[in-house]
Amino acid sequence: MMLTESYLVPEGTTVHFFIYNLHHNPNIWPNPEVFDPDRFLPENIRNRHPYSYLPFSAGPRNCIGQRFAMLEMKVLIAPLVHNFHLEPVDYLKHVSMKTDFILGAARPIRMKVIPIKRA
Repeated sequence: MMLTESYLVPEGTTVHFFIYNLHHNPNIWPNPEVFDPDRFLPENIRNRHPYSYLPFSAGPRNCIGQRFAMLEMKVLIAPLVHNFHLEPVDYLKHVSMKTDFILGAARPIRMKVIPIKRA
């Protein structure tokens, strides 16, 4: 989906983007409530607008901690998924969200952590 219209925003105007709505827009993301990592494969992002997914903002005011956050996440998650099977106890359809400074689950999301037995 490409936007072709232009808008002039008057000086001094405060603009808020509802990022949750952008990330769950069915015009951009088929079945937006379904977890599908394949959405981010190179062949699937090729024709998508570069600002259709903004987990850390974008452009000249992009989050300076983005690279650190992504590296930190990989360092924590890689050994976890290498050594354990993760099974959900709570499914997304039963999770209620709350809006605060960031969007998060109203209660902790539970999962089973089962050690992988290696021979």
